[in-house]
Amino acid sequence: MLAIGNFTRSSSFRVGVLLTSLALVAILFIVYFWRLASSDVFIREASAAVDAETYAFTLLHEQVGIDAVISNIQARTTPSLSSDSNLTDTSHALTPSRLIVVLRDSENQIVAGNYPMWPIAMGESVDAGTPFTSIIKLPVLSGEKESIAQDSTRYSFSESTNSILFEEVNLEGYSLFVGRNIDDLYSAQWLGKTFGWIIIALLCVLGAISFAVALYVVKRINRMAQTADYIIRTGNLEERLEIDSNWDDLSRLAVVFNHMLDTIESAVNNIKSVSDSIAHDLRTPLARLRNNLEHIGDEKLRHETTYEADKLLNMFNSLLRISKLETVHKKEGFCETELSEMIIDVEDLYQPLAEDRDINLISQLSKVQFYGDPNLLFQAVANVLDNAIKYTPDGGTVTLQLTATSSHVIISVNDNGKGVDEHELDSLERRFFQADKSRTCEGNGLGLSLVSAIIKLHKGKLWFVHDPLMQGHGLGVVFTFPR
Repeated sequence: MLAIGNFTRSSSFRVGVLLTSLALVAILFIVYFWRLASSDVFIREASAAVDAETYAFTLLHEQVGIDAVISNIQARTTPSLSSDSNLTDTSHALTPSRLIVVLRDSENQIVAGNYPMWPIAMGESVDAGTPFTSIIKLPVLSGEKESIAQDSTRYSFSESTNSILFEEVNLEGYSLFVGRNIDDLYSAQWLGKTFGWIIIALLCVLGAISFAVALYVVKRINRMAQTADYIIRTGNLEERLEIDSNWDDLSRLAVVFNHMLDTIESAVNNIKSVSDSIAHDLRTPLARLRNNLEHIGDEKLRHETTYEADKLLNMFNSLLRISKLETVHKKEGFCETELSEMIIDVEDLYQPLAEDRDINLISQLSKVQFYGDPNLLFQAVANVLDNAIKYTPDGGTVTLQLTATSSHVIISVNDNGKGVDEHELDSLERRFFQADKSRTCEGNGLGLSLVSAIIKLHKGKLWFVHDPLMQGHGLGVVFTFPR
């Protein structure tokens, strides 16, 4: 499982977080303006407009007189809705954002205005839930009239009403009503709130989708990266990317990547097949040639030629053993094995060689039971120990260690010999590879390749450590097996 730090450093994750953050910022702005709309800002503006109209009429009355006020009202509300006016024209009916202005005298008669009756007497008071208590509901004029008698008139009103924000002032015996329809403001508030919630919901969905897409992309990419890294580290070309969908681009990329792995695996297997076939086909004639070389009369020449023939035979036999381990993966020899006893046998085998060169062979072994092939494990440890002694100078030190944890078994062989340059550590498992420092020594470069094949057969990993004894040189070879 990936660490959360690696996850959050992904560019896809950061893009998802950015989009989600932008959506949240947009939501905050919408909520802010929605609260402004809910705080009666529009109503305050309407109240200011009514105050301005009232102040203008009051100022006109003070400076010119009531006649000027009547004339101004009549001019602004033509045609007048007095008792003898024709109301068949609906242009003066109460409409949104239109002011209602009505002036009456001391006898409660309508003198001028665009409403046929005194609005306060007609309206119903409203508890608007706002700081403005001067709000009433007025019935809307239908725009028609019906004469009942010569001195009386009935006006028709529709069933609908409008909310009117008003102010009433006294002009020396006259009463002036100035009101404004605020239903359009309530409608605007409702519309703003409704669309605000819709946009907030859409932004929340957008943020959730962007974050979910980021999570999906990051998980898929990390899974692909893990598989690719595993293939590179283990060399297991049989591994493939998991494909659990076919609708997205990453799935198509996984399909292409798997096809590429198929091609690479086929090419590598063909190369291995060629080398294995050559080794298999040449081993028999080479063995016959080696037997014929035994009949050479010159002892020195016979020894040199048979030695070279034995080297070639060992090389071919090693290639075939590696190929068998990598392709067949036979596990008939697997059984419960006491690893410490097996490593002691390897140590006893190489102890005389170490003593001849005054090499200090130190072992630190714990009792560990392990399910594996003891013969193959013996060969793997022997190959590594043979290299360690071979490349350690006289008087040097080689250590053998066997430890175990709750999840792994660890075998390590460390020396303070020539060692290998750090840039060459990754190449030590390659067939026929020989480090620059070891090219003067005998060997065919197949020992560690065989060890690697044995370790992989046991589901383990092979590690190389530069300067394990902290002396400035040397090489450590570590086997780790899952328990």
